[in-house]
Amino acid sequence: MKKLVPLATVVLALGIFVAACGSDDSDSGSSGVEVTDVWARPTTPTADAGAIYMTINSKDGDSLTAAKVPSSIAGMTQIHETTTDGEATSSEDSMESGDSMSSDDSMGSDDSMDSDHSMEGGSMMGMKEVSQIDIPAGETVTLEPGGFHIMLLDLKGQIKAGDTIPVTLTFEKAGTVEVDATAQDQ
Repeated sequence: MKKLVPLATVVLALGIFVAACGSDDSDSGSSGVEVTDVWARPTTPTADAGAIYMTINSKDGDSLTAAKVPSSIAGMTQIHETTTDGEATSSEDSMESGDSMSSDDSMGSDDSMDSDHSMEGGSMMGMKEVSQIDIPAGETVTLEPGGFHIMLLDLKGQIKAGDTIPVTLTFEKAGTVEVDATAQDQ
């Protein structure tokens, strides 16, 4: 019986430790981040850039600070915002590939321009990398063509309709969230 007491003490201590760890994990996820409608735009065989879109909701408010896909899919992943009237950075800064992006973020079109801007109703359209996307408490932010999006640079191959791309999102409060983007025409 004496040997059971120390074992019971160890089991009880382990249970308290696990419970404490569980409460820490729930605090880091207490921001209530929900990511839905995750999709990627299919690309042409020669495209070296792609985009991922999604809807993010945060119960308590948070910020998306980074995104990553496997290096077998893209050499670099950035958070971008579509801009108007020349707000975009230079083509070296916003797209190392040199492909242009039209106002609907079409990927890899064969008739792309040599800069990161295009004309849309008299306004210059471009894109720039941003350090984060804020998701206000109780609100929804949609990453969509013509707005915020996850930019995939140095694609390692064509993104075809039906392909699934694993994406790791990093939030300021919620930590990392794993989602899958399905390539589809929209």
